[in-house]
Amino acid sequence: MHMGSRARAATGAMFIIVAFVVTAIASAAPLTVANPGFEDISGQSPFNEFTFGAPNGWSLYDPGNITAGGAGPTYFVGTLTPTDPAPPDVIEFFPAGAPQGVRVGIAFNYNGSAGEGAYGLYQTLSDTLAPNTHYELSVLIGNIAAGYSVSGDYFPLDGFPGYRVELLAGDTLLAVDDNSLAGSIPEGTFAPTTLSYTSGSSPLGEGENLTIRLINLNQLDNSLTNPETYDLEVDFDDVQLTATPVPEPAAFSLLAVSSLMLIRRR
Repeated sequence: MHMGSRARAATGAMFIIVAFVVTAIASAAPLTVANPGFEDISGQSPFNEFTFGAPNGWSLYDPGNITAGGAGPTYFVGTLTPTDPAPPDVIEFFPAGAPQGVRVGIAFNYNGSAGEGAYGLYQTLSDTLAPNTHYELSVLIGNIAAGYSVSGDYFPLDGFPGYRVELLAGDTLLAVDDNSLAGSIPEGTFAPTTLSYTSGSSPLGEGENLTIRLINLNQLDNSLTNPETYDLEVDFDDVQLTATPVPEPAAFSLLAVSSLMLIRRR
């Protein structure tokens, strides 16, 4: 066999392997997250720019039973439409508005309740944890600015109480972002976070439903003077989860052996 023919065969084999990998990556698919941008408020009762209670498709996460249902009087989950109560064209809370759509998800509590426990929202998907799959969960995290509501109430929201985003399969924690963006999100803006998890051939939690948690850590921001006098809120938007099949190592090995045999024949 001539060296030129061998080189061409090797190149062809490498092309087959690359094509196999690209095909697997290209098959990444979005999984269904209900109300991912918190836009659906059907059946709820808006109060000016707010809705209170778990948004459609989501449930209250309250492991310490501190929120009394999440619709007041101290703890509120729900949605917010950043708006301009006065003066005109001044958007309160988030000057650029909502990153996706017109609403964002909220987890808010009044000052004086910091440190009582973490709380927020969660959603259990119909999709289950599959073997040999790469998952990516992306969420926009908001650091709300202080401002006036449409009703004229002032909310002192300087600082940031911390957040956590979790991806689970049943009770098995697959990936977590535990406040990695703290101190880096300017007031009144959002920043993206992405969690990744790749399952093996027999992952713990296989076949269990996937769950997303969006959590307000409810911690005092000690960078502030008199931090106990500030309200605490974390906002969320544009929740996306994708799944990409990952070829098993055995499949690569078989492909490599087949390619080697092809080269030797030539």
